[in-house]
Amino acid sequence: MASISEVAFTARHRPTVVWHEHGVDILWWCFVAINAWAILMLRAWATVPFHFIWIGVTLMYGWRVWSLKVTVLSLSVIVVVTAVTMLVEVVHGYQEPDELTEIPLMATVFLVMVVYVRRRVAAQQETEQIAAHNLALVEQSRTLVQNASHVLRTPLTIALGHAELLQQAAMSSEMTEDAHVVVTELSRLKQITDRFLRLAKSEQPDFLYPMETAVGELVSTTATRWMATHPLIGLGVVESEVMSVDPGRVAEALDELIGNAIVHCPAASVEVSGSRRADGYVISVADRGPGVPPGMTSSVFDRFTHGAETGPRGAGLGLAIVKAVSEGHGGTVDVRSRRGGGSVFEMTLPFASHALEPLHSSESLNGFTGTA
Repeated sequence: MASISEVAFTARHRPTVVWHEHGVDILWWCFVAINAWAILMLRAWATVPFHFIWIGVTLMYGWRVWSLKVTVLSLSVIVVVTAVTMLVEVVHGYQEPDELTEIPLMATVFLVMVVYVRRRVAAQQETEQIAAHNLALVEQSRTLVQNASHVLRTPLTIALGHAELLQQAAMSSEMTEDAHVVVTELSRLKQITDRFLRLAKSEQPDFLYPMETAVGELVSTTATRWMATHPLIGLGVVESEVMSVDPGRVAEALDELIGNAIVHCPAASVEVSGSRRADGYVISVADRGPGVPPGMTSSVFDRFTHGAETGPRGAGLGLAIVKAVSEGHGGTVDVRSRRGGGSVFEMTLPFASHALEPLHSSESLNGFTGTA
């Protein structure tokens, strides 16, 4: 049982609680009462407070959106109040009898508005439910990606490490060759798994961590890292530019472009460059390989799409990652034929993107170290 002090406290504060919850409704019914009194007192001007009551109840409902029970009760009270007061005025000869016809007309208009508002509220609730459902799906997808990252990467890394140890300890050339096949296939499977997870991550809201970045320096550093092991890669003109991008993701996309060029044209030269244009900063990777087959320039960046039948056949995910990174920044990616043979892959990053907000975080940089 509640103590006497608790009961006293509740009784003392109850008026405040009631006023906080129903103060607007109390003021509204006072407004109705004042206008009903004005109908009886103003006589010749009785239609003015009469319409004030109906306009007020319409505005009140549009703001508060009463429940169906409260709406019916309030409408009934308003109809009775306005009908009785106007009937008194008609009986005493201050108003014409046809003024009474406005009561059902005003009630009908109010009911039409009630139907419209309730439909709007129902649509809004449905939209909110859909948004909540979509948010739940996003959270589930994010959790799935995080779990898959541990479930898939950890055993693959362990298996790859043991396979490399077996390869080093092989006692015969046959065992060495078999171990090499296992290491190669596990490495390939690990790379494909990493790309799958990156593409899944690209559909998450926290895919990018933009920060002020010297993009030209980023392009030069990434290309130089590849040049150390691939002498056919050259660095073209790289213009300096500081802009808000995710440096880890941009470097990852550039790694994919360079790696794609090396895979499909291992004996051809590759040139990496960066330049400022009107629509943004353009990172280009040009090669002297066989080029993209005609009719595939619009689909080569789709998932599981393969280009020319040269070099090892991958999973078709590298260029899809480039597209995801570019579009995540609000930019574009394109490929065109190069004069003299070969292709030019271009990733355009806009100078200003409303979708990006600088976040001073190093997570993206720590998560991707390149594939050179």
